[in-house]
Amino acid sequence: MLKLKTPLLTLLKAGVTLAIIILLVNKLGWEDIKSTAATARPVWLAAAILLFLASTFIGVFQWGILLHNRKIPLPFGRSCRLYFIGMFFNNFVFGGIVGDVLKIASIRSIDGKGKAGLAATFLDRFAGLWAMCGFAVAGSIVLLMRHGALRSGKVDTAMVALAGAFLLFAGILVFLLCKPMQRFCFTMLGRLPLAAKDRIRDTLSEMLIEAHDLHILFKVGTLSAVIQIMRIGVHLLVAASLGLLTTANFQYFFIFVPIIAMLMTIPLPFGVREAAGGTLFALAGFPEGAAYVMGFLATLVGLAGSFIGGLFYITDRTLSREQHENRINRHTALQ
Repeated sequence: MLKLKTPLLTLLKAGVTLAIIILLVNKLGWEDIKSTAATARPVWLAAAILLFLASTFIGVFQWGILLHNRKIPLPFGRSCRLYFIGMFFNNFVFGGIVGDVLKIASIRSIDGKGKAGLAATFLDRFAGLWAMCGFAVAGSIVLLMRHGALRSGKVDTAMVALAGAFLLFAGILVFLLCKPMQRFCFTMLGRLPLAAKDRIRDTLSEMLIEAHDLHILFKVGTLSAVIQIMRIGVHLLVAASLGLLTTANFQYFFIFVPIIAMLMTIPLPFGVREAAGGTLFALAGFPEGAAYVMGFLATLVGLAGSFIGGLFYITDRTLSREQHENRINRHTALQ
């Protein structure tokens, strides 16, 4: 059953991607898409790739802080390679947590600290999403103030949803920090008829932030804010390359890019995230064709910026294979 499931899922994703591409081409026209993409200025796209790379290197430092806090003192070189490999696979499969799973699996196989690696990686991802959600709420407030919606009492449903998401992340943070909340949640978990509840409890316990961990909150929070504003900056540079960025529309990037980032945590087929982002920007008044092209260009920038992770993965696999063959040859020679 599992052998059939993976190919069928791959075919389903490929079918969805093909359907989205055909739909967009029919809707916008292939010639218009090509002409819009051709207007992108390479200098701005190159700057976007460099900014993405810079944000990834800062992400390595943030993950390293969390790993060290969880008693996994990885050398910078190894943590950098693992982080880039994770970033590559997260972008390559266009969403999901495949890259995160690979990082955790590597830590578990070599260091034997799978739960601690999971906790550090979860906190790294959570910090980024929480920062993105904060920027989305801030951008929404700016937008509402500009349009006078706050004074008139009219608040869009999407803004309410963003505020709800922010409160959800705030609630998770309270759980990670607050002992009474943890005791209540663990008590409720203990009453559930789940066979794996002890394993769930152990995993959640590893993620908790203790009193002696509080000193890292400011560091991680600051780094997360810097990383995520740089990721928003990547989209701003892509928009600038197409001549779409103005002082009147920049706040939309602080709202829509976080939504796109949250979609990246779901293993959606290629094209779904980009089409959703294009639709959001088109509804905000951006030229429709350019809005969709901008979304796909932003994805290509992320792929280009994380491509080094693919090279790291190939070299690591090659070295592992050579080491395995050398061990076999030494064993054979001794016989």
